[in-house]
Amino acid sequence: MLIALKIIHMFSLFAGGAASIGNGLLLKKVIASGGPPPPMVAQTMGVIGKIGFGAVILLWLSGLGMTLGRHDIAALDWTFWVKMVGATAVLVPVTMMTAIALKAEKTGTRPDLKRMKTLGSIGRGGVAIAIIFGVLAFN
Repeated sequence: MLIALKIIHMFSLFAGGAASIGNGLLLKKVIASGGPPPPMVAQTMGVIGKIGFGAVILLWLSGLGMTLGRHDIAALDWTFWVKMVGATAVLVPVTMMTAIALKAEKTGTRPDLKRMKTLGSIGRGGVAIAIIFGVLAFN
């Protein structure tokens, strides 16, 4: 079971990272253009965003499964808890970005791109914290 969770965790990390980088680059270009993205770009960004959200959810589920199945939570040191702060700093903005995008899709309006950019930056900072302190916590 632990091996399956690790495999899911690694693939989710890959998919989430790719989604973050891909949508981040597309968003930067869309903002620089000053206009709405072409429909194909907007649709692609939506799909990438959904992949990223799914990856973050799978990261959380597989990470919790690995941690609870292998460690006494109370015995984990401060580096684990800093890692969890970083992971939360990924989950919250990604969830907010997904909600914003779904609402815009549903209403046919354009999402607030500057807010999306800010949330994306917070999420990327959380990724750095989660990876660095995850390595320290489980080294």
